[in-house]
Amino acid sequence: MVDDKVANPTAFGAIGFGFALILLSLYFAEILDTNGLGVVFATALFAGGFAPLVAGLWSLKNGNSFGATVFILGAVFWFSYVAIYFLPFLGFVPTVTEPALFMWVQVPYFFLWGVFGFFLFLSSMKTNRVLQIFFFLLALFFWLVAFGHWFAWDTWHNTGIVNTMINILAGFEGVACGFIGIYYGIALLLKDAFKRDIMPLGAVPKT
Repeated sequence: MVDDKVANPTAFGAIGFGFALILLSLYFAEILDTNGLGVVFATALFAGGFAPLVAGLWSLKNGNSFGATVFILGAVFWFSYVAIYFLPFLGFVPTVTEPALFMWVQVPYFFLWGVFGFFLFLSSMKTNRVLQIFFFLLALFFWLVAFGHWFAWDTWHNTGIVNTMINILAGFEGVACGFIGIYYGIALLLKDAFKRDIMPLGAVPKT
């Protein structure tokens, strides 16, 4: 007999996104320097990009519009973020040589992703507490990075320092958000393996 059970791709999509978010956040928190960008970009492409993309397409096939939107656009974020660095290197767009200006032009980019994350937070009101916390922290992460990049412009001209305390705060906040994403994915994985809740997700009371 063929088992026609449809697998849930949410676990590996969430874990992959969490891995990528943690490494990017460590870079913003200045725990990883520019020498670690190779690790950040590689994880962003494969764990943050390809894994959620597969999860999103899988969710689309399963009829899960929310999961498909989250994962496909999550993958788009990671692919586009890597492209911001590599398109100038490949000669497709002009190279921004001033570090603070390079951060300044990313302000609307991160701000709009924060808006998207906030609407995901609103959309998660009927899911569970862990997912709500994750999307809230994700939106906050994007907005903190946006404002941190904004203030970096003025900081650079006054002190010659590109980064700001806001970016560092965003980095530590992003690490927490990434671990929550990994927690969510592992909780779903264990639930599927043991057929019961092992790690609580905080069920939302039905009204």
